[in-house]
Amino acid sequence: MISRASFIPWYRVVRSTLGSVVADLSDVDVMEYVEGSVLTIPLSQQGREARPLPIIEVELGEAFINIAIAYRDADSLKHLRNLLHPSQTGTKTTFISAMQGLPTVFETRLMKRAFKEEHFSLVRKYVGNRVDSVVLQRLIDEAEGIRIGGRQTSGGVSVYSAPATPVLKLVHAQSRLDEGEFKTLLAVFMPVVEVVSSIKTQREMIHSRISKPVEQANDYRGFVTLLNKARGLDLVSAEERRGLDKRWREVPSEREPIEEDLRRRLGGTT
Repeated sequence: MISRASFIPWYRVVRSTLGSVVADLSDVDVMEYVEGSVLTIPLSQQGREARPLPIIEVELGEAFINIAIAYRDADSLKHLRNLLHPSQTGTKTTFISAMQGLPTVFETRLMKRAFKEEHFSLVRKYVGNRVDSVVLQRLIDEAEGIRIGGRQTSGGVSVYSAPATPVLKLVHAQSRLDEGEFKTLLAVFMPVVEVVSSIKTQREMIHSRISKPVEQANDYRGFVTLLNKARGLDLVSAEERRGLDKRWREVPSEREPIEEDLRRRLGGTT
């Protein structure tokens, strides 16, 4: 039988390696978060609006230790789906890059536990570095289907599945009970933890869409100030001014170079 206190040094390794991305727990807190052979460590909200984040699972065995990012409830899975929203392209790209950087010892696992069963069974698994946005969406859809249950078509046959409890272990790996080996896994694991912690809530995405036009208007006003100053000093002609204004509005990728060129012409006085 593994004692609750035996998780304390392993939590400290997790905290020292991953830093403030995980919650800062006291020894008493750590023992309270142990259930059976598994310690669940909350991710830190880091002063932001509360997000339904996954948890870090640390499972201790007699000769091994497992580490995983686990989505255990409907709210956290729904939040993970936000990663696939068209407005989150940058975060999604970072996520895929972090997953592709994982060694093959890392797996992505979908588990389920039927009503009255004690243990979770494996539904499917992938090598972690093969998980992209298409696979992720399929896993989230399947996890939600497991939770709801009902009739599903398999091989052309309608099959009823009773509702069950899904768990998506987005990243899972096993180490020997060796602190150095465990730290190495955590260091590789960290970019994925960071990106799932950064996924925005629906409310944050709506706020970004609302505030973006205001930010763009402020950016344009700043650019026009630069442009008018350059025109006033006869550093650009009237025709060039019109051309620069048109390019700035129609080609976003050229905005920064245009502004840098104007500042250079103004001699760095702005």
